[in-house]
Amino acid sequence: MKVLITGASGLLGREIFNIFTKSNHDVTGLCFSRPREGLLQHDITDVKATEALMKKIKPELVIHSAAQRFPDKMESESEKSWNLNVTSTKALSELTQEVGGRMIYISTDYVYDGEAAPYSADAQTNPTNKYGLSKLEGENVIRNVDSNIILRIPVLYGNVQNLKESAFTCLLDVVRDKKPAKISSYEVRCPAHTKDIAKILLDLATQLKSVQGGVYQWSGLEKMSKWDVVKLLENELNLDTCHLEEVNGPSSGAPRPRDVEMDRSKLTDLGISHHTDFKTGFVDAIKPFL
Repeated sequence: MKVLITGASGLLGREIFNIFTKSNHDVTGLCFSRPREGLLQHDITDVKATEALMKKIKPELVIHSAAQRFPDKMESESEKSWNLNVTSTKALSELTQEVGGRMIYISTDYVYDGEAAPYSADAQTNPTNKYGLSKLEGENVIRNVDSNIILRIPVLYGNVQNLKESAFTCLLDVVRDKKPAKISSYEVRCPAHTKDIAKILLDLATQLKSVQGGVYQWSGLEKMSKWDVVKLLENELNLDTCHLEEVNGPSSGAPRPRDVEMDRSKLTDLGISHHTDFKTGFVDAIKPFL
């Protein structure tokens, strides 16, 4: 199958590219701000260039994982981020339809407000920040194509190139910095390993002819706050956390929802389910930085 992957040099995109390549698909991986050997550097916000590329490759499947995914950056660089998360998504969907392919759009659990977890795939959406709003609007602008698949995923961790790539792996630096800091135990997430999401996408691709368009969701099986991760680092790696203070209220910065666990049943009903134990996967992910 001809597969085009946007954001292929990113945290999730790298795993998608690797697993699809190893599965003998004809894969084109796109990157932009982080060029990498084996990938094509391309600005997907350049609609004319993207149109030419799509007509040349004619992918059967487009996995659109490129996005501005950091809520605080979304607040500070809103126009640029909106163009990437929404405008280019709409154009890519239209071009995918023109060449006869299907799109899987990677969305987020931040489309929910965190007040009524666990959320079914058809639950009411109500983003609390610009990032969630942009990803929801990205969903909305591609819903006119019935065959499009929307995959909502949680916060990710995995084989990071630097600790700042994940909202959870970056906490290792906070622990080791020794500077006093306040860490929230208020917001809880259901983190997923990037390898698990890549496997889910591969399963969807394998069943693509029979999988209906619409919204699918995956959450990890453990609920973790940032404070929970800090204590895990303390217990598993014997790191001192005395300089850190637990805060029972919301984190600073862009507003974040309280609990956005999502129902997984639409995927599990298809026989699709991949989960890495968080403690095991997380410790393995940060080992290169110890």
